[in-house]
Amino acid sequence: MSDLIVDFDLLSTSAKQLNAIQCEFRNLGEWKDDIKTVVGASELKDAMTEFIDNWDDNRKRLLESLESVGKMVEGTRDSFKSLDDELAKAGKGKK
Repeated sequence: MSDLIVDFDLLSTSAKQLNAIQCEFRNLGEWKDDIKTVVGASELKDAMTEFIDNWDDNRKRLLESLESVGKMVEGTRDSFKSLDDELAKAGKGKK
């Protein structure tokens, strides 16, 4: 039988990093109006507006994915921690 090794620190760090990335992407939403005021030519402003609108759509999907993956990482960590605790209790009961 082989041993399964779960790196709880890595799972916790990964969950924190995914959360930090989510926060960064959420905070990027406020720059749309700033860009529009800086750009002078109407053609360029239209192109930037289209780009920004596409970016907003893709950013929204990315945020949803980051949230899902973060929940999966946390769930994996919590499940393995719970199993580890149960196995430790069962091992102590046999002694």
